[in-house]
Amino acid sequence: MSDGARCLPAVLRCLQQRSLLFWLVALSLVSSLPVSKLAHSQDAQDPNAASASVRGTVINSVTREPVARALVSTGDNRFAAFTDDQGRFEFPLPRMEARPNSPAQGMTFYNVSAQLMARKPGFLDSGMSASPPQSTVGDDITIALVPESLIVGRVNLPSSNQSDRITVQVYKRQVGDGRAFWAPGASATTRSNGEFRIANLMAGTYKICTTELMDRDPITFDPRGQLYGYPPIYYPAATDFASASAITLEAGKTFQVELSPALQPYYPVRIAVTNFPAQNGVDVSVALQGHKGPGYSLGYNGEGIEGMLPNGIYTVEATLQQGQQTATGSMNITVKDGPLTQASMAVLPNGSIPVNIEDELSDHVTSNFLRQGRFSREQKADVYLQPADDFDSGGFASLRPPRKPNDNDLLLENVRPGRYWLKVSPALGYVASAVAGSADLLRQPLVVGPGGASLPIEIVLRDDGAAIDGTVDGMPAPPVAAPGLTVRSGPVATPAGPYVYCIPLPDSAGRFTASWVSPQGTFHIQQLPPGAYRVLAFERQQHELEYQNAEAMRAYEDKGPIVRLGPGQTEQVRVPLIATKE
Repeated sequence: MSDGARCLPAVLRCLQQRSLLFWLVALSLVSSLPVSKLAHSQDAQDPNAASASVRGTVINSVTREPVARALVSTGDNRFAAFTDDQGRFEFPLPRMEARPNSPAQGMTFYNVSAQLMARKPGFLDSGMSASPPQSTVGDDITIALVPESLIVGRVNLPSSNQSDRITVQVYKRQVGDGRAFWAPGASATTRSNGEFRIANLMAGTYKICTTELMDRDPITFDPRGQLYGYPPIYYPAATDFASASAITLEAGKTFQVELSPALQPYYPVRIAVTNFPAQNGVDVSVALQGHKGPGYSLGYNGEGIEGMLPNGIYTVEATLQQGQQTATGSMNITVKDGPLTQASMAVLPNGSIPVNIEDELSDHVTSNFLRQGRFSREQKADVYLQPADDFDSGGFASLRPPRKPNDNDLLLENVRPGRYWLKVSPALGYVASAVAGSADLLRQPLVVGPGGASLPIEIVLRDDGAAIDGTVDGMPAPPVAAPGLTVRSGPVATPAGPYVYCIPLPDSAGRFTASWVSPQGTFHIQQLPPGAYRVLAFERQQHELEYQNAEAMRAYEDKGPIVRLGPGQTEQVRVPLIATKE
């Protein structure tokens, strides 16, 4: 093994630490080695052997300028090199002996289909190339590095104690299953001067707030007297998360924030928990005036809920667990100029919701799937509940596993009170309807009361769905393989090319469906529920497509055709390709 091959793993381990010191050490190690040692060739002993290489350029995705001294490596870390001052890199590929009786013509070379990755401080760790097709051997590859975004600022605490630190929390707006929600992201603790810096953020929409902080100013702090603290503050000066202003961050930009929490009196709060002793943990959430969101908190001491809160009206919810059984309780409390110590909360065991699945399949075929273990079930569909509340990350409910052979009783167990979206993945056909009483669960959330109170869920499956045969206009020309050269293939990666989406129109029966588009620009989608759809085609997958939001989808009203489908119908459609930013 060459010196470069021995040094490379250490270089990459250093890089993963993301420390400036490690980066400089890695830079000095790799830059001192010639590329021929970094990309070790198996045919180095034969100078007359045919050779190939993969070369390209790393650019800034925003400015399109070359990025110098970026580390480019293959997915298996066998090859790596830094870009030069013009952002360029090159990997010589070793020649590999073709297998006996191989149909490949010409030389066979090591495959770089495991994606090439580029990294550099100040850029997000997501710069990579698509799996290169055969024609890229000897051709240029462009890797775009996305510059990081930052939120920096100061938290002004009116305190003479310079050792006070407060945590600043960032939440990012994300989209899941076509609906927007706020997910917790990075956080930072202020320095002694109140400044903070949150780096390595992606472009997007954010909200920012502080956490609670009890006052420990030695001049004013009296453990036997009135206690004070800093309640959460939400940018720019809101008292709850819903009222906070959203921050739009562009790639490579820095947003300045200044927050000034106000000192307020805090009062003890104690809530006794009855009916259900906890054994395995308690989850307590506190919502100001019924607006769920981050910021306030209370704890559990083994017997009840306790902590401190400022004046306000709160909703306190607790979920306790004993063995496999969970229980939930909720109550509203008011803290006003004094302690709250006589409250009690009764918790109720969370219940189960029956699920009945009726199949109206034309050939009366059912699908059986064996589960892990010795039990089996006629698994017509996978069913679960997803919380409709943005901040409820622990309320998912799924079907109870079978308890005996051929146990086909379907129950959603341990369902907490709340609002849920029903998710059904049928083994065959499509979901024609899903209801609980008069609630249409394909369009409305399921409301679950205390103790898991809910009407049974009735699901009907059919297989007379419609189909779409489509063609995407504006597709790039398919790559042409280089003559006399074969690249040995590796595992097939997820297609990174264009995708087409069938989006149900508002108040129309239908199911959101996505499909990969072939290199020839064709696609076929089947078993679509009858209804009206808008068909959109994008250059790449759209993970942030808010297709459940009619207002957000108005931007695409002229971007794709509308298709109306009846049972068993097949429609031909041509869809224009929508260009997307990198």
